Amino acid sequence: MTHIERVWRNGLSLRAVGAAYFPKVLITWTLLVLEALLTLLLPLCIGRSVDALNRQSFSGLIELGVLIVALIVIGSARRFYDTRAYSAIQRDLSNSLVAREKAKNLPMSKTVARVNLLGALVEFLEQSLPTLILTGIMFVGILVVVFGIDMRVMGLCFVTSILVVAIYWISGGAYLRLNKGQNDEYERQLDTLALQDVGKVDRHFRRLMRWRVRLSDLETVNFSLVWVVLAAMLLGSIYFIVDNSTISPGQKITTIMYVFDYIEVVVGLPIFYQEALRLKDITGRLSSH
Repeated sequence: MTHIERVWRNGLSLRAVGAAYFPKVLITWTLLVLEALLTLLLPLCIGRSVDALNRQSFSGLIELGVLIVALIVIGSARRFYDTRAYSAIQRDLSNSLVAREKAKNLPMSKTVARVNLLGALVEFLEQSLPTLILTGIMFVGILVVVFGIDMRVMGLCFVTSILVVAIYWISGGAYLRLNKGQNDEYERQLDTLALQDVGKVDRHFRRLMRWRVRLSDLETVNFSLVWVVLAAMLLGSIYFIVDNSTISPGQKITTIMYVFDYIEVVVGLPIFYQEALRLKDITGRLSSH
């Protein structure tokens, strides 16, 4: 059984694709973890360089320069490799998908739509999943580092995370339902356009517009609620950091940078959750018999 056949045997999924192309995935994820760890150290090295300069020492700047060079080299290497590896994966899976759909005598509209959906899955593997892993490492690392500097700030970050997860968990069912409706309409697109009926084509695009607007409205509501929580966390964190007389100026700068990094992480995580819900619908369609 070939590696492509193994992907389809138990239904298409991120796990199946990762297992079938494990050597390629292992290389890119190894580079990704190294990049994440170096990124996590960046605010810490900036704070150390400030404290070192206050002591008339350039050792902190040298450490920071070495870290930045290493980050550029590893980050660039990963991106060069990723494009080539995942383009090859998409080529293999697309050829296999078209052959499967042809054997089932499915309408060309569904085949075209599913090839596009497959592209979205591979794009998630190439771009979103690595970013999610990077974000996860940053999430845990920031909590650990901030815990060692100011426990009050760490507590604020932890509570904020719980509230943000709750906001997106509550809306998860609605997001999945809306995304399914939009994908249903996409699968009918080629057949509708082939009819060359102006009225039906217009109704099709109106339905697509409604699905897109409803999804955008849901995302906007979630975005607004999340930023209310994040704003409260940011204000409280700045107060605690400035109020803490036991840490050095460099550590204060480090903590503030980590707080901003944490906000970026928290804002990004729900986006990946939404993409995961979207992929749940996509893999179900691509694996259907």
